[in-house]
This record gives sequence, structure tokens and C-alpha cells, in this order.
Amino acid sequence: MKTSTKFILLITMTAALGFGFLHLFIPGYNFERLHIFLFNLCAGGSVLIMHAEGKGDFTALTRTFYILSLLYAVSAFFQLYPAAILLSSVIAVIVERVRIARFSFFPIDFFRKSSPVSDKFLQASLLCLSIGLILSSLVICNHEYWHLFHSPKLTLDVFFLGFSFPVSLVTMSVMFGMMREGPGTAERIVKNLSFWSVNLGVIIFFIFILLQMFAAELAIATMLFITVIIIFCLYARLGRGAQPKAFLSSGALFLIMTAVTGIAYILLYMFIPEPPGGKLLIRLHALVSLYGWNLSGLAVIIRRDDFPIRLHSGGVILLHWVIVTLMAPLGFYFRGASVAAISAYAFFLYLMLFSKRS
Repeated sequence: MKTSTKFILLITMTAALGFGFLHLFIPGYNFERLHIFLFNLCAGGSVLIMHAEGKGDFTALTRTFYILSLLYAVSAFFQLYPAAILLSSVIAVIVERVRIARFSFFPIDFFRKSSPVSDKFLQASLLCLSIGLILSSLVICNHEYWHLFHSPKLTLDVFFLGFSFPVSLVTMSVMFGMMREGPGTAERIVKNLSFWSVNLGVIIFFIFILLQMFAAELAIATMLFITVIIIFCLYARLGRGAQPKAFLSSGALFLIMTAVTGIAYILLYMFIPEPPGGKLLIRLHALVSLYGWNLSGLAVIIRRDDFPIRLHSGGVILLHWVIVTLMAPLGFYFRGASVAAISAYAFFLYLMLFSKRS
């Protein structure tokens, strides 16, 4: 990948975290949308498109996606909803063009036993992104113009959090792609069951969130937690490549922590409507998901052709955990901690993206 492309990604992902803390410096404004979109859609979506195209760098199509997604993020932030609706539709067409070129219009591979599970996750990631973009237009129309459906959970900011799911799925794709074939059919069955459990589980979980069915949310969240544990065990046994395996294993542990914090959050709200520490817990949950699990996958995709790279994997992974679980959560509440978190995060990204090959 070109140095210029890496710098674009580094700046975009660093800015994403920075906007999460900007309310401390510019009170009265909600920068959450830029915090979400810059990481998930602009950086994550662009890496996904690049990966799906099978290129080692941004193509003209990927650059177009990045520019349009950046305009979409700005439009959503400034509440320029007609522009956001138009842009999301165009971006969805780009995603579908890439998906159909790589796979087919109808995702028949989902139902084929012979199709690699990594390909299934990759196509699901693209399909989830294009559907999410179309649904975002409909949700904006409903929220701003139609007012047909009313739900305290169906707000634009809550819905926009769903753009993290395509990045999560492409990370799953990379993990399964780096697993060797098991000695029997049992592993293949477990892999396919994991694919369906993750995708159907998250869809059902989102429906239960909208309906505010806490007991059902807890049941699905527990099922997803078990699925994540199974995937981690599979990867620990079958994963290839020492250095990428270390980073993806760390990412899987972040995902397990995401599941645990999610279950804890549901349990709190089942018994206490406004639990003390609830906001900190949900912030930690989001940070671990985005900047822990998802970032681990994006970093491995970006450097996939460069491994092994010259850095101390254990030390870099430890730095990653300190940033995500300690520095960044404190950064939401203290200016000094936010500056330290952004600086450490930018340094971590620089190590991951620019360390030379061995």
C-alpha cells in the first residue's frame, strides 16, 4: 500500500477518536456522528472495499467511496439530510457493484457448504454495508419527514452505530481466511454454524433492542457470547501465521470483552433504569468494539502482504489494550487524558501501518 494511502487512513482513524473527545473542548455540540462515521464508514468501509476488490491499495473506485463517505459523514453531522440521502444511495451502488463483481447478485454462496466461510463473511460484510446505507436513508426519511414509526431506540445516532457491523464481519472474514482446514467435517460444520449465528444473531438482537425486550436481548447476547468463544477456540487451534495470529487473537479477546460488557449493560438496565456508571460502561463497550476488535482486523488487512513486520508484537498489543481499556475511556471525561489517548493512539497506528517488513 502506498505511503500516502496509509497516511490518509492514519489521519482518518485518529480524527475519529479525536471527535469522540471534542465535546470537552467545544461544549454544546454532539460530535458522535463524526466519531462513528470517520472510523466505521470512511476508514473501515474503504479498507473493506479495497479488500473485496483484491487490491493492495486504493483503486479509483475505493477513492471515490472514501470521498463520498466523507461527504456523507459531514452531511449527517450538519443535518443536511437531503444530501445524506442522495450520497448514501450512491455509495450503496458502489458497494453493490463491488459485491456483485466479486460474488453474484443473489448471495447463493451463503447456502453452499463448499463455499469458504471467509468468503461468506466477506460477502455478508458488503451486503450489510449496502443494506445499512439504504436503510439509513429510510430511517432519515422516517425521522425527519414521514414519522411513520416511533421508537425511543430508533434514533439516527443509535441506528448509525450499526455501521460498525460490516467492519466486524470483514474482520471475521480475515480470521476464517487465516484458518487451515481441520482434519474432519466437524470444524467445517462449526465454522458454518458460527457464520449463521453471528449474522442472524445480530439482526435479531437489533430487532429486540428496538422493541426494548430486555430478556430477549440478554438471551441473544449470551448466544453471541458463546459463539465468539467458539470462534476464538477455533482460531487458536487452526490459525496460521504467528504475527497476524497474535494481533487477531488479541482482537478476538477484545470481541469477547465486547460481549461481556454488552451483557453487563443489559443486566444493569433490566433492574436499574439509570444505573450509576452506565454511561461509562457503554462507552467502554463501544471503544472495545471499534478501536479494539475492529481495528485489529483493519490493521491486519492493511498489512496483510507485509507480514512479518519489524515490531515487538507483544509490546504493541499491550499498548493497544492500555489505550482502548484505560486511556480512551478516561479521555471522554478529562481533557489531559483525551490528549494523551489521541497521542498514544496515533503512535500505535503509526507502528502498525508504517513499521517495515522484516
